[in-house]
Amino acid sequence: MSEGIKAFGARFAGRVDAEKLRFAIEYVDYGESGLAFETIRDYIVEEDAPISEEEYRLAVEIFNDYGGKWGAFSIEQMKELIVKGDGSAS
Repeated sequence: MSEGIKAFGARFAGRVDAEKLRFAIEYVDYGESGLAFETIRDYIVEEDAPISEEEYRLAVEIFNDYGGKWGAFSIEQMKELIVKGDGSAS
């Protein structure tokens, strides 16, 4: 799952500040995969980064794999950032 979180974060290169993204992904290397995911998710929401429906589904899957204890609000906020094929957010 740790590599999955790194891969998830890497998807947002160019949409989330590179330094913030690197910082968040580094948590995985210190055994803090859950914190890495939470931080990535927070940065996506803070920067209003557009996401695909696939990326949203992946975020929900990771969230559920970690027990869905913290950050349900950010998951809901991410849903608002989904960009459809025509380029409009839903």
